[in-house]
Amino acid sequence: MGGSMSGNKNSARTARDTIVNGKGLLKLIHLMSTSELLKKIIECEEQELRRIRQELAVCETGRLRIHYTRGKYTFGCYQDSVEKEEGITRKKDRIHELARQSLLQDQEKMLTKQLKRLKTIAGSCEEVCQEKRLIEKLNKFADAGLDLSRIIFTGEQNEWIDQPYTPNPYHLENLIYATNGNMYMRSGAEKIIGNALEMYGLPYRYDDCVRIVQNHNGAQAYNRDLTPFRELYFADFKVPNFFGGITVHEHFGAFEIDQYGEGSLRRLNDYHNFTVVELPERPVRHEEFTWSFGHEIRDAEVIRKLLLKILLPGLT
Repeated sequence: MGGSMSGNKNSARTARDTIVNGKGLLKLIHLMSTSELLKKIIECEEQELRRIRQELAVCETGRLRIHYTRGKYTFGCYQDSVEKEEGITRKKDRIHELARQSLLQDQEKMLTKQLKRLKTIAGSCEEVCQEKRLIEKLNKFADAGLDLSRIIFTGEQNEWIDQPYTPNPYHLENLIYATNGNMYMRSGAEKIIGNALEMYGLPYRYDDCVRIVQNHNGAQAYNRDLTPFRELYFADFKVPNFFGGITVHEHFGAFEIDQYGEGSLRRLNDYHNFTVVELPERPVRHEEFTWSFGHEIRDAEVIRKLLLKILLPGLT
């Protein structure tokens, strides 16, 4: 660590200060509605089904048969077309190929049935109607000048949003990328993420200290107000998620810098091996640590997927 601590562009503030679009959450809720999420799930399932069918198309037509006689397993390949079985016990590669083929055939059947059910649900008029009512109510609240973040997030999350914090005071000369909400960041990619969060009216903390309090055995490891941990970390982003918690998101984009990769891996390891607390009585869960890389921040669809990962950690 080191660097000047004077003239901090990101002075003490709250996550509430980053909300620059009062109706942004409305647009986000619409994008993340059940029907929209179902569409994305269906797309992924259809893509997987196509991949399986492409692989099956080049498989042989035989079926694996397993026999157990006198304490030993033998293997055969049964051809339906000629109603004949060929012994292949000594052909290990072929056995494994036929076993994979059998597994893929079962997966194909399962995905086909699952897709049929999902498409039925996605096409339900009742479900679409319920979502429309929800969005209409939120729109009514927004038109009345209400802060949607205070309605959508829990009381505990809103206390966190309103709690003042001081962003990382080190190496302030690197804060050269300003978001639309006038938050200064250290990289162009972080600015893109910050602008996306602001566009959708999401409160967030940037470059805030990570509070590591104990290891998994319960022994104290670090308390911001008491004993220093072996590393002092400042998270790129902290964002309230839709599961009542706080997502800690790190963007890694400078692996060309010496020891950057090693430091990044050490940081992720510490996040997962020690307890991090953002809300009282609620440690940050493993799935609430998310990350992205410089090359991933390219277009609007990539950003949308990233927001889904941050707001619905563990589901995307």
